[in-house]
Amino acid sequence: MDIGGRIKELRKKRGLNQQELGKVINVTAGTVSLIEIGKNNPTPEAIIKLCDFFEVSADYLLTGKEGTNDISEEERDILSVIRDDKAMRSAMMEVAKVKKKAISFTRSYAAANQNAVMS
Repeated sequence: MDIGGRIKELRKKRGLNQQELGKVINVTAGTVSLIEIGKNNPTPEAIIKLCDFFEVSADYLLTGKEGTNDISEEERDILSVIRDDKAMRSAMMEVAKVKKKAISFTRSYAAANQNAVMS
């Protein structure tokens, strides 16, 4: 089964028609129909919305297989809190940016010291 078939299956399990699903991903019922029959592919934004709405992974939606990166129930709870709380999400993004800068600085510093030793 392809992505369109999985979307159709998920839509039907929820008891939705194509127009109702179209509202979820901001497209027309005709576009949903084309996606379901494999004539169109959903946009990356639509894939994200579909995953959130149907509570499935992108791995499942795209390939039909669940990802190999299983996470614990505790980690799922943490992710849920972060997704649902805009301030928390913003704070976590800032932490990620600081960490990225620290890693970059550490690598640059180590490379500079290694070059100084070799000179």
